Amino acid sequence: MILKRILLLFFVASGYAQHCCGAESDESEKPLTLAKALALTLQHSPELSAFSWDIRSAEARIIQAKLIPNPEISVEGENLTELSGSQSGNEMQNTLRLSQLIELGRKRKLRVREAQFDRDATQWDYQVKRLEVLKLTSTAYIDVLAAQGNVQLAEEDLAIAEAAVPLTQKRLEAGKASEVELLRSNTAVATARIELEQSKRELQTARLNLAAQWGEKKAVFPTVMGNLEQVSERPPLESLNAKLHGSANLARWTTEREKREATLNLVRAEANPDLTFEAGPRVIASNPVDATFVAGFSVPLPLWNRNQGKIAEAEANVAKVADERAAAEARAYADLNEAYQTLARAAEEVRVLRESVLPGAKSAVGQITEGYSAGRFSQLDVLDTQRSYNETRTQYVKALAAYHKAQAQIDALTAVPIELPSPNEPISKTYGNRKKKVFRNE
Repeated sequence: MILKRILLLFFVASGYAQHCCGAESDESEKPLTLAKALALTLQHSPELSAFSWDIRSAEARIIQAKLIPNPEISVEGENLTELSGSQSGNEMQNTLRLSQLIELGRKRKLRVREAQFDRDATQWDYQVKRLEVLKLTSTAYIDVLAAQGNVQLAEEDLAIAEAAVPLTQKRLEAGKASEVELLRSNTAVATARIELEQSKRELQTARLNLAAQWGEKKAVFPTVMGNLEQVSERPPLESLNAKLHGSANLARWTTEREKREATLNLVRAEANPDLTFEAGPRVIASNPVDATFVAGFSVPLPLWNRNQGKIAEAEANVAKVADERAAAEARAYADLNEAYQTLARAAEEVRVLRESVLPGAKSAVGQITEGYSAGRFSQLDVLDTQRSYNETRTQYVKALAAYHKAQAQIDALTAVPIELPSPNEPISKTYGNRKKKVFRNE
């Protein structure tokens, strides 16, 4: 099966992209593989590239959270209108003060912890987004494979329709057919050419959609490689449901709860007043000039504003995590069940078409064509049988594509995180000296 465990190809994709990007002119002449398509997406997806800046922003917020408040300097003058040496006792005084805010209640530590959880949550969001983008690349790849198959079928249909014209012409010359039959044959050829042209345009659209996954505006690859007819045995739905708890979309809620609890602890700590300490020299313009040292501190009085509004808001955000996780879990189970039912339906449709419908339709075409040459069947019988056979083959390709798309959806829903280097760095390096997470199916 072409997409069986497709996410395991990330190992190949991350390394292979480093090679392929250096020789695009050579690689563009080779058929595109799924591994290479995933690698190109990891390397050049505009959505992933834009999202990675969110992680860098989260790292910057951690740096900012670790910083202590800046000191403040102030100058104060008293009795500025009094002259030096005045006998009034109100000599001019100038005071230089240096103030420093001292945060109490472990505010800086809690602020850093909140920023760290915010970074972890951002990384989870990035992982979920990356998995979604890679799933879209896989489904776009399937669309190209299916479109290539439809073009091949359309070409075969055209060849069959064109081969029927000389036969009808001979029967007409022998007096065994009418002009109407020749007209029907020519109409069938024209219809087959229209369908071929439509199939080619649909293929071009699918190719452009696939190339757009890694930010290209045109598809330079000639074809894609793959075999849609590989269908494997379905795993039990119960085993897939068990994997949902470890999936990225649900596992991220643990970090989200920790982040909100860190925010709650921070706003509770912010209710505690901070201490501002100040000290500096005071110069008295007496005769002779005198100088002294002054010091003091100030503390806000938490009479009315005790940060109670932000505390209540943070408590509500923590409380609703359980409901949000339950909603996400319910959606995940529903999506998985829908994808599984689609997989089962498509697999059964493929089996019936492959084992009975297609062989019977092909045999009918051969018998009707042979009987038409012998005069036992009419041309309408031939055209109707060929049309039914063509529609059956198209339905078969459509069922195969639906099967593999459902499999890709299941793989994305049940994927679990693993440690891998960042796709934007060489294999020997990691961003920020940490490993990034991608996903695979266990």
